[in-house]
Formats: sequence, structure tokens, C-alpha cells
Amino acid sequence: MKQKYMQTSLEKKIRARAKRDLFYICVIVLILSCLSLIAKVDLFEQLYFFSRQHEHWEMDEITVVVFWFGLGGVFYAYRRMQDLRDLIYEVSDKAFFDQVSQLPNRVYSLECLTQMLHRAERLGRQVAVIFIDLDNFKMVNDTYGHAKGDLLLQVFGERLRYSIRKSDIVGRLSGDEYLILLELADEDELAPILERIKSLQEESYRLDENNLVLRFSAGVAIYPYDGYTATDLLKASDIAMYHSKVTKKGQIEFYTSSMAEMLYARYQLESDLKTALQNKAFHMEYQPQLSLESDQIIGYEALIRWELKGKQIPTAQLIQIAEDTGHIEEIGLWVLSQALEDAQSFLQADQTLGVNITSRHFWMSDFVCQIQRALSVHEFPPHRLVLELTESALVSDIFDDIRQKLMALRALGVNVAIDDFGIGYSCLGRLKDLPISCLKIDQIFTHALVDSERDRYVISTLINMAKHLNLSILAEGVESKEQLAMLYQIGCNMAQGYYIGKPESLATLVDRMKSSSGL
Repeated sequence: MKQKYMQTSLEKKIRARAKRDLFYICVIVLILSCLSLIAKVDLFEQLYFFSRQHEHWEMDEITVVVFWFGLGGVFYAYRRMQDLRDLIYEVSDKAFFDQVSQLPNRVYSLECLTQMLHRAERLGRQVAVIFIDLDNFKMVNDTYGHAKGDLLLQVFGERLRYSIRKSDIVGRLSGDEYLILLELADEDELAPILERIKSLQEESYRLDENNLVLRFSAGVAIYPYDGYTATDLLKASDIAMYHSKVTKKGQIEFYTSSMAEMLYARYQLESDLKTALQNKAFHMEYQPQLSLESDQIIGYEALIRWELKGKQIPTAQLIQIAEDTGHIEEIGLWVLSQALEDAQSFLQADQTLGVNITSRHFWMSDFVCQIQRALSVHEFPPHRLVLELTESALVSDIFDDIRQKLMALRALGVNVAIDDFGIGYSCLGRLKDLPISCLKIDQIFTHALVDSERDRYVISTLINMAKHLNLSILAEGVESKEQLAMLYQIGCNMAQGYYIGKPESLATLVDRMKSSSGL
């Protein structure tokens, strides 16, 4: 449902000028009529005498023709004015409204915001600007196509519209970005509206027999505290939204001045990442994995490292920035290729290589082809590669697509492990239907293993479940002899952590191999 149309500044000027022109014409006609009365102009009598003197001219017929032409001219002018009005409405619709969602576009939204600010300044009110950005919407377009993606954007816009008051404005800025404008007579009006908007994240959308849930990040800026102009408030709400996206709390964030400083640092880091990508300024480290049954190193996990200005950038932060900037596929392919190349220098014939895959990379339509191509280029045996996916990769609504990709990987001979298992929201019922070979228990449980009976019970339960599903269990974060002994006692298959071995560079691993072989 299209929102009520609000006149733009140009339209208001044109209408005001038309009213002035009409007023001036009425005044001029009135003045001329008065002058005619004063001058006692006998126009009708003159016309009467003229027509009597020229009866052979057929003045009656001429007058009738002129009258009918005049009436026809008036009707023609009225119809053309109607056509012009319809044309103006059509042009305004295309210029000011988004053609997918039928919501005000960026230009018209900012025009509405400017008018709201003028009104708020005059009446002493507040204006709230809410910037909303859908999370991971590119995955929807890649999977279902842009046509159905547009339909989803339209439905989401309608739900936004019905979650606010009739006097408020919802606009679509571009892509998956929306803007909500609220006029507030009282600050207490804002909280219930934000709650209704936030609750939209719990509603599902039906698309191709799948139920999708759209998550979004949102930021709020309020006039006059966070800015006085439409541009300043839009920028402030955008910064708050970005902060919400980075923190991943699913909350609606209010703008603060400190957010701008964090955003600047983030932009600088994104710029540095782009430079690092161009120069391939990353390096790999490899952490050993121990079999608790044979007490032998059975594999290594490949870990990307990025050192910037002498400081190690946390891997989680690197991955997050790469996903937000769209570079995750490029980085993921580099990690896979580099790990497969390095492994040929230190990996023994009975050992496996674990490579982490992010959800965004896994959802790429040609992901399986990328894996197959990398294995072929480096002539690496597929059965020795273990792709480690986080639980978030499995909680997507596109379960059939996930299963098909995992089955294709299994057909290649590649093994798949679920990383950080136990802290996500994956459905245990799905695990039995997916070709997975290993569950990696998150280090949170391992760290509390010795002192917490509850965590021991959790790990023990996971191990029993894994045995029934023919899955192996690897515990992450082992940092003590006591932890390792207890994991062996409750039947854990494998372990990984600083007690077993810290991540090491390729050069260190190669030197150790040479030393152990006596070279």
C-alpha cells in the first residue's frame, strides 16, 4: 500500500505561484471592469449598431460559431490540463517512489525528512530516523533469483509500514536498505514502535516451500540531539546501524559520538584489508590435532594470520570485515589454495588437513566447483581434506541446498566437520540427514571440563550421540594434562589445543620434519 504523497518543495512553490497568478488576474480584471464602468463604455450598444448596419454579414451565425469555438477551446484546455496532471503524477511516481516496494525512494525520503525537521523546529518536537539494513540478503538473491528477492523486499517493506503509525514514513533507500521517519511529540512514543519493528525479525516469509527469517541491523538518530539536517541525521543513523551490524547483537542501536570514531577505525581497517589482498600480505599457520586412541598427530588445522603494523589482527575480526566488504570468497579461495600447497611440504600420508570455511563462502553457488578445482590444481587427495563449517552454515532456511552441497563434497571424497559445535543453534535432527564426518566441540566446554560436572556431562552426551551417528568427536581448546586425560576417559576421539601444540608457520613445521628425519 503506497503511503500518502507529501508535496515536495518545488511543488509547493509551483502551487503558490499559481495561486498568486490567479489572484493578480482577478485583481486586474476587477480594475479593468471598474474603469469600464467609470468611462461608461457602451460596448454592447456599439456592437448592436454595428451588427444592424452590416446585416448582410450574417453576424448572428458568426457570433454563434465564435461562441462554440470558445466553448470547445475551454473543454480542450481542461482535458489537456488533466493529461498534464496525470503526466506529472506519473513522473513524480517514478522520480520519488521505489518501483519494487512502492515506498518513497532516497530522494523523496530525504525531502520528507527535511519537511519533518522544519515542522519539528517550529513546534518544538523531535524526529527519529531509523536506518535498517537486512543481513545476508545477497544469499537470498543468489539462491532464489532477483525476482523473488524483490518480492521479499516488497513484503518486508509492507510489514515495516504496518508496524508504525499512519503519520510516519517508511522509505527504501537502495538494495536492502530502508529508512523510517518518525515525528515524536513525546520521547515515550519511540520505545513501543522500536519493539514492533524489532519483532519483525521473528516473523517468517514463505519462499519456494521454505520459511525464511529476515534478520536486520538497525540504527537510530534523533533530532535535535544527533544532528540538525537531514544529511547529518541520515549519516548518524547509518553509523549506528553499522555498529549494530558489527556487534551482531540483533539490537537496534542508538547513535553516540564514540561510534563515529569506531567507524573511522573500521573504514581504515577495510582499506588496509584491500591493500593486503592486493599484496597477499597474509600467512598461514597450522595447529596439530591429536588422536587420543593412538596418541599420534593425525592432522593439522590451517589458520590464516594477518599482521598489520606489527600487530596481529584477530582472525574473527578479519573474517567479519571480509564478509562485510564482500572479499570473503577471495580470501577463502586463497586460504584453501595456500593450505593445499603448503601441506605438500609437511603433511604425512596418514594425516588430514582441516580448512575453515565461512557460511558466506559455503553459500556461494559454485562452492563445490571451487573445491574440486583447487584439489585438481594441487593434486591433493580429497579424502585427506576436512572442510570445517560453523553451525551457522547449517541453520540456513535453504536446507535442501546445504544437503546437496554436502553430498556433492562427500561424492568427491572430501570430509566435513562442524566447528565450534555446541554454541550455535543447529538442529540435532538435521545432523542425521547430513553427510558429516566429525563434530568439533567448542573450547568453552573443554575449559570447564575439569571443574564442571555439567560440562563433562554435555561432552559425554555429545560423544554418545556422535557414536550413534557414526561421527567422530574432536575437542578444541585443550590446555592442560588434566583436560586431555579426562577427554580420553569419557571416550573423546581427538583433541586440539595449546597443550598439544600451538599453531606454527610452514617454515617451523618443515624444519621440525627435517630434524626428526635426521636431515
